[in-house]
Amino acid sequence: MKRIASLLLALPLAVMVLVAQTASTPEAQRMLEDVRTLASPEYGGRAPGTDGIDRAAAYIEAAFTKAGLQPVNGSMRQSFTTTTSVSLGKNNNVTFSVLVERPGVPLEMTKPTKTAWKLGVDYQPYGFSDSKTVTGDVVFAGYGLSSSHATYDDYKDVDVKGKVVIILRGLPKWAEKDEALKAVSSLRTKMTTARDKGAAAVCFVNQKGDSSDVLARFGIDRIGKNSGIVALQVRRTPCARIFPPKGTSMFVAEESIEKTKKPNSFALVNTSATVSTELTFVESTTSNILAMVPGTDATLKGEYIVVGAHYDHLGMGDENSLHGGHEQALHAGADDNASGTAGLMELARRIAASPLRRSVLFAAFTAEEKGLVGSKYFVDNPPVPLTSIAAMVNMDMIGRLRDDKLNVLGTGTSSMWEGLLKTIVEGTTIKISQSAQGTGSSDHQSFFLKDIPVLFFFTGLHSDYHKPSDTWEKVNYDGQATVVAIVERAVRGIGDANERPPFVKPAGSDQQSASGGFKVTFGIIPDYGDDPQGLRISGAKPGSPAAAAGLADGDIITKFGSTTVKNIYDLTAAMGQAKPGDVVEVTYLRKGKPTTAKVTLVGR
Repeated sequence: MKRIASLLLALPLAVMVLVAQTASTPEAQRMLEDVRTLASPEYGGRAPGTDGIDRAAAYIEAAFTKAGLQPVNGSMRQSFTTTTSVSLGKNNNVTFSVLVERPGVPLEMTKPTKTAWKLGVDYQPYGFSDSKTVTGDVVFAGYGLSSSHATYDDYKDVDVKGKVVIILRGLPKWAEKDEALKAVSSLRTKMTTARDKGAAAVCFVNQKGDSSDVLARFGIDRIGKNSGIVALQVRRTPCARIFPPKGTSMFVAEESIEKTKKPNSFALVNTSATVSTELTFVESTTSNILAMVPGTDATLKGEYIVVGAHYDHLGMGDENSLHGGHEQALHAGADDNASGTAGLMELARRIAASPLRRSVLFAAFTAEEKGLVGSKYFVDNPPVPLTSIAAMVNMDMIGRLRDDKLNVLGTGTSSMWEGLLKTIVEGTTIKISQSAQGTGSSDHQSFFLKDIPVLFFFTGLHSDYHKPSDTWEKVNYDGQATVVAIVERAVRGIGDANERPPFVKPAGSDQQSASGGFKVTFGIIPDYGDDPQGLRISGAKPGSPAAAAGLADGDIITKFGSTTVKNIYDLTAAMGQAKPGDVVEVTYLRKGKPTTAKVTLVGR
């Protein structure tokens, strides 16, 4: 029995070793060791603001130093402070007061019955809620839907100004194919609608079903933490108990909306609530790790190729986790993006051993998972002039090469790329899948928005993405070595060319312009960094309504028509109500000064 037990204990390790034995070359073996180290429990998932990411930063810095790279401007660390998480403070309370009518007793003489919800059991604030205390009567507003393009309106016959509003999430089944209602059905759009109609607080409750009593994971919303209203998620069972027994129940109201296709909104009789929320946003110092290999050409060494990969991940599971469980679990991030980081260090060793005519600046970016924060900080505080950056080459999730298929994005951002891509795969079995766009959810986008040509190498998503199961033994290290060899060819092709690659903005570059899914296009490029004043933008697409109105990089939109804009969700909520030809007054801040512009929206 002991021998069998020993074999069983040894089996998982044996399987792990067999799966990971795709490292048949010294290069692949080095990257295996780097990925295994960065994805180990000692590094804690590398979340910004933690000891684990600090340990990872030191590991990368040591690798750069050992390879012979030079600091940039005297240091390998570009440090800054950013919001990394949100926590609940002490002042989080929800109390309901109900006056129950008694025969012969005036209502004003009746003592209210008090009911309290338990934090984390009955309810939880959203990570984008305002922090304040509000008191108001309680109103049920159905599904919280209101659209100028639909006859159905949950707010038509009910006043929610100064009230605590209960709203069902989602849509009635009959409305799931109604484009006008679908456009205003997201949680954040419903919240914007309630806020702009004057609600003091909004409580979202799930529709009836298996998940009706499930609270979503608490965390920060990386692109819109400033909602401007107290916002809670509530379990269905305690919420249903708030409805007076002699009135319409939540279940009956929901069934009525489903059957009649008409709103059924109402104030809860003699019911008021006091809601207190306190959220604390945690600010942490984190660092991009930067190191350089100077060019060999006396003239061209003043030009730089930035080769980047983000080294942060989700720690023990943040708001971006796709982990099914609610318990904390290590998110090792082996492919995302220890694989790209290991590739960055391996490429640094090779370029340091055989420099190029142009200089190469290696950048391990932090806080990519928080909204490209590290690369955005880099381009806003460039360690070398942005005009001297010839190109940016990005590696993110390069550890799962399958069927020799390699995704390369940004292929339309320079006229040089078509010829280069043909050259770098000559003599290999690699098949490149191309995308012309320079936008996308990785660090190359920050450079593209500064008119710098980009190439982004990526082996594709998989079922372990943003889950604890993205572990080191699942990486295809020989495949990763093949990808790095391809990337090296690309970097050398750029670095040794006589001419720097000319920048091209590919057609359709407004795909990140907050226009998707609507009848109209505006043409702004969101910054996605949080700003307490409104929605900061990174620019406007040439020829777009936003560009025609004069909006530019750094402007902060505060109002779009009658909608107050605090984040991207408010803007998309307002755009969902617009149609081609509408003239909208947009208010924005430019260098702190309020400015207005008339924008004529055009069709998609």
